[in-house]
Amino acid sequence: MALILLCSCIEHPFVNRMKSRRLNKETHTIDSGQGNKDADSFRILQILEEVAEGRPVTQRDLSKKLGIGLGMVNSYLKRLAQQGYIQIGHAGKRRLYYLLTPVGIAEKSLLTYRYIIKSYQVFSDARERIGNFFAELEREGVKSIVLYKATVIAEISLLALQNSSLDLVAIVDDTGAGKRFLGYRIQPVEALQVLSFDKLLITSEDPIEKVSGHLEQYGVKRERLCSLK
Repeated sequence: MALILLCSCIEHPFVNRMKSRRLNKETHTIDSGQGNKDADSFRILQILEEVAEGRPVTQRDLSKKLGIGLGMVNSYLKRLAQQGYIQIGHAGKRRLYYLLTPVGIAEKSLLTYRYIIKSYQVFSDARERIGNFFAELEREGVKSIVLYKATVIAEISLLALQNSSLDLVAIVDDTGAGKRFLGYRIQPVEALQVLSFDKLLITSEDPIEKVSGHLEQYGVKRERLCSLK
């Protein structure tokens, strides 16, 4: 089956745009160092996945998705073609199409596997860190906690709590109030006024000072708040 990606041949150097914190300014060049190899491999995986979708995608689309300039997108596509992962063909004036080769399919599978392993390692490290944090709370005499915000960190915290004596009283989050979250029903923040707990763990990126100011109206004092930061 032909897997096709249509894109413009026109090259326009763009100011590099970062779409996440894990991609920093040092990634403006391909293979610029050991610290950027993960980001480089992830970008290649994203491009190969876009080609595998079999739908027309422009270089501008890839630029936005990957958070890099058009010139760098063009460099990646040329490199992938040179490595035999994709084949280049002409689809009219100033237009190209890309076919994912058998070698490219194999490379995509390998990069996917490596990405999953890397993601699991990050997840495992986060779970261990949160578990150690809960152990510290236990040593301090804390018996029960509330999780503030239904986030990825909250998900990992729930798993870490399985190996802890801490009692989870509730997960509060006005955004998802009433919804189910890994078997727990999310409660509105105002429920803190009637809940009995020792500590509230902030599982969002919000600074503790900001959360403290918001929760004061619900009778939650600053000393009851804790953060992983």
